[in-house]
Amino acid sequence: MVLTACESNMGSSNRSSLENYGANAEEAYTRALSEFRSDDCLAAEPMFRSVRRHYPYSRFAALSELRIADCKLKQDLNVEAIAAYRQFIRFRPSHDLVPYARFQVAFAHYDEIPTEWLLSPPTHQRDQRKVHEALRQLRRFILDHPEHERVAEAREMERRCLNILAEHELYAARFYARRDAHSAVILRLRTLLNSYSGSEVEPEALLLLADALTAMNEPSEANEALQELVERFPDSEEAGNARTRLAN
Repeated sequence: MVLTACESNMGSSNRSSLENYGANAEEAYTRALSEFRSDDCLAAEPMFRSVRRHYPYSRFAALSELRIADCKLKQDLNVEAIAAYRQFIRFRPSHDLVPYARFQVAFAHYDEIPTEWLLSPPTHQRDQRKVHEALRQLRRFILDHPEHERVAEAREMERRCLNILAEHELYAARFYARRDAHSAVILRLRTLLNSYSGSEVEPEALLLLADALTAMNEPSEANEALQELVERFPDSEEAGNARTRLAN
């Protein structure tokens, strides 16, 4: 009877201790989250780190790891944010918020794309490595999590990346066209049309492709490019030009 009473008391004590542990973790996380929602990451981030350190076995430890990464993103520390999200994905692969972390990785890469301002060249005239990486991450997210609530937002970012990369190829094609380097023009435009389908510059690219093919004495291929332009983009300004050329 004495042993049974002792075991009962120990079990009750353990349950109480666990309840206190969970309640304290939640309270600490809630305080940190309040600072985070007030956009005070200087105060919130160390508080989240404290939750992760003192309550590693609570569900609030994982949530704190994500909020730390979010703080990095809020402070425009994109490289550090990406590293933090990837660490979360690596060590907590079955967590419900992995898709959210994956989206944030893609967004952080997208946020690294240089913006245009008065004295800078347009984005499509600069190094495109960051655009390529952002597009790769966005496509992976959309493919792996097609039902996620952020997919529509990801698709909008994907479209902008496609347009930037397509404009870059068109910019290069125009450069070669001015120098009568028609083979290079065709190569650039084929890359644009095959790799960046859905961009806004496809009608112009098809018309320029027809010009380059005509200059290379490839009339049948030039006509195919014009026909594709008319069929796919019948309301574009370039389509009117293409109809006239096909009629001639």
